Amino acid sequence: MEETERGNLEQVAHTIRVLSVDAIEKAQSGHPGLPLGAAEIGAYLFMKVLRHNPKNPEWPGRDRFVLSAGHGSMLLYSLLHLCGYDLTMEDIKAFRQLGSKTPGHPEFGEAPGVETTTGPLGQGVACGVGMAIAQKMVAARFGSDLYDSKVWVLAGDGCIMEGVSSEASSLAGTLALDNLVVMFDSNRVCLDGPIEEVNLEDTAKRYEAYGFRVLEIDGYDWAQIETACAQARAERGKPVFLIVNTVIGRYAPTIQGTFKAHGGALGAEEIDAVKKAIGWTEPPFTVPDDVRNYCAGRLPEWEKQETDWNARLEVSLKADPEKARLWQAFRDKTLPDDWEDQLWNLEIPKDLPTRKANEFAINKVCALLPWMVSGSADVSSCDFTWILNSEIATKDLWATQQVKFGVREFGMAASAYGMSLHGFVRPAVGTFLTFSDYMRNGIRLAALMKQPVIFVFSHDSVFLAEDGPTHQPVEHLMSLRLIPNLTLIRPGDESEVKMAWATALRMTDGPVALCFTRQPVASTVSEYTTRGAKEGVARGAYLLYGNPGADAETLIVATGSEIHPAVGVAKKLETDGIKVRVVSMPSWELFEKQEEGYRNKVLGGSFRLRVSLEAGVSLGWQKFVGSDGLCISMETFGASAPPEVLADHFGFTVEKVYAQVKEALGSAGAIGRRT
Repeated sequence: MEETERGNLEQVAHTIRVLSVDAIEKAQSGHPGLPLGAAEIGAYLFMKVLRHNPKNPEWPGRDRFVLSAGHGSMLLYSLLHLCGYDLTMEDIKAFRQLGSKTPGHPEFGEAPGVETTTGPLGQGVACGVGMAIAQKMVAARFGSDLYDSKVWVLAGDGCIMEGVSSEASSLAGTLALDNLVVMFDSNRVCLDGPIEEVNLEDTAKRYEAYGFRVLEIDGYDWAQIETACAQARAERGKPVFLIVNTVIGRYAPTIQGTFKAHGGALGAEEIDAVKKAIGWTEPPFTVPDDVRNYCAGRLPEWEKQETDWNARLEVSLKADPEKARLWQAFRDKTLPDDWEDQLWNLEIPKDLPTRKANEFAINKVCALLPWMVSGSADVSSCDFTWILNSEIATKDLWATQQVKFGVREFGMAASAYGMSLHGFVRPAVGTFLTFSDYMRNGIRLAALMKQPVIFVFSHDSVFLAEDGPTHQPVEHLMSLRLIPNLTLIRPGDESEVKMAWATALRMTDGPVALCFTRQPVASTVSEYTTRGAKEGVARGAYLLYGNPGADAETLIVATGSEIHPAVGVAKKLETDGIKVRVVSMPSWELFEKQEEGYRNKVLGGSFRLRVSLEAGVSLGWQKFVGSDGLCISMETFGASAPPEVLADHFGFTVEKVYAQVKEALGSAGAIGRRT
């Protein structure tokens, strides 16, 4: 590297440092340690390595950069500003302020150039793995000469210690994701103290064991940085793990190299010392003219990268009209004109477990939509997310619609939203409902970023039976309903399963959780109100049984496998002369979005008793049945026994539910009774 270029990059690195500490000081909040310590690798990566166009951050041929160590956000914001992304100095000054483009941790959708939300440590690594998987799938279909970009992830000690990064890195090595580079900012310090107090592993050997090519450099030696980045770019056959040895809080004389540099404003005295050490004389929030000119001088080359790529894409697509059609379908997530009719008319045998009905539905969906990808955490043969006509993705086969994630639920969830963020595929990933606990924070980030990942959960209640309470979800339906912007749908038979998938595919502004049974369920909907399900599932709730125009004494609201006993109870009550309305409510979230008139039509009326029936905890059902309603629910863990024994034991048979409803009707003002 020429001396002049080295000097330019050094000045960019120092500008990153100063912008970072100035913004953190103004906010009196933030994490200066990483931007001070990793400024050189950030400067080189953005100025010399990344294929990107700040004037078009959505360019499909770009490299992706993921700051997994999201607390160091000012490193990223400074670089985006310097490169010419739409992030002004006023945005930098508004760091961590309400409504700014520069929140405390990078948030997808707030500032152009931020590829994903990061902050919960380790998930950025898994997200990067998902992006790399999606890139491989696209390259296999449209040409590795076009889709040869890489995913660059900057991770810290905390990211590397979090289990989710281990899950994802193991998968990356297995799949030989040579389009992934994980740069480890190894400053040997974590938030509470030296790394040696909590982690004595040989991380390089661990990543070698995963199947990575491991490189190690001095993070302040420009020649080493240049060589290592070139090797990472050229690598074919393995993902790269680049250990970048740095000093946290570099140039902050009293705290550099210690955990005290991790978080918090430095204070005026320490900032003055930093600026003195690097020879900085500019006022706060100033970019020197030579730095501004150098960065602006890079723009023509970045724009030319996109122009050349677009020209090659055009030639490729013109030469193959079918490829052009397919490329547009992947880019736009095109749905065939008659897709919903095809799904609704799909023949599914009656009285199946809804997980088995899901197998028919998801296979039809993937046949209709080439951009759909299914995956599972080693339970595809149980949650029935297996795509019968698609092979499994391997390091040598990527033109497929199926990924085996192994027993890595959390890594799967974060990789799934990474695949979605890539922009060309839509993932559906599955496991048992109780294991949603393992992946919860990944689901949460998918919801935070409004990514349309479809989470498929089978074994959705205690009625999965003999596997017992470790596998039987009780609190999980309600727990998932707590996540903002996540839509949960629990269909009750094959008709509702088809419409649950149709509804999920129409939703593009957030994830969907589809919850299916292990045990067989009766085809209740097709027996009573097929049309109701076709229109009602998308609205969250609908009349399943009874006359909406007639007064009824009792309202029973049920979900999933409990809609069948709900109808059975209604019939028994009718023999007693008691009028009943049964409502199937597969989705709270969808129902609550409906207009008031529809909600009143479904749930409105002067009922003597309102009843909820769901094999999960009752917390929350009071909003629909009232504080004096009857919640028939699970308030304990389950047990190991056949499903019919459990139904009787926990009070979910028609006879047991009927008895509870009759008792409540006979007790004036029954309040909040639960089973």
